[in-house]
Amino acid sequence: MAAHRRRSTTTYGTFGSVAYAPAYEGNTVRAPRREEELRRAPAPRPRERQQVRRHERAKVRVRQAGQVAPFAVVGFLAVALFAAMLVTSYVQLTVANDEMVSLSKELSELQAEHVTLSAQYEKVFDLATIQEAVGDTMVRPTSDQVVYIDLSAPDTVTVYEEDTFGSGAKDLFQGAREVIESIIEYFR
Repeated sequence: MAAHRRRSTTTYGTFGSVAYAPAYEGNTVRAPRREEELRRAPAPRPRERQQVRRHERAKVRVRQAGQVAPFAVVGFLAVALFAAMLVTSYVQLTVANDEMVSLSKELSELQAEHVTLSAQYEKVFDLATIQEAVGDTMVRPTSDQVVYIDLSAPDTVTVYEEDTFGSGAKDLFQGAREVIESIIEYFR
C-alpha cells in the first residue's frame, strides 16, 4: 500500500539525480536543438609534458645580532627585583608565623604557671590563718574609720604664689649674693 501511494504521488518512477533534471520528460529522449548541433565539441589539446624543476635549496641568511633594548633590560631587572622582594616577604612571613607559634606556646605555659602561683598565693594569705596568728586583737574597721574619695570631679590645680614686690636694686643684690654663695659652696 505504501508503494502504491508513492507511485501515485510522483509523476514518474525514477530515483536519484534524474528526478531533479528539468529537461527529463519521461521515457523519451530529447532531440538536440539546432544551436547544439552547430556547436561542436572542442578539439582535445595535446598534452604538454610538464618539465620537472629541480628543487633548489634556499640560501640561509643570518641576521646580525641587534642591540639589546634598554627598556627590556630595565623590565627584566624590575621583574627580578619584584621576585626577590616576593621571596623575602614569604621568608619574613614564615619567620613571623614560627615566632607566633613559639610565643603562643610560651603564653600557654605562662598562663598555667600563673594559675599555679595564684593558688599558692591564696594559700599563704588565708584570713583564717592570719586570725589565728594575731588572735583577738585583729578587728574589722568601723564605719568612721573608712574614708571614701570622690574622683568624679575633673582634675584642676591651683598654684598660689606670694607677691613680693621689693625694690629692683634690693632684689638684684640679693640674687647676686645667692649666686656667689652657691659658687662658693660648689668649690668647698
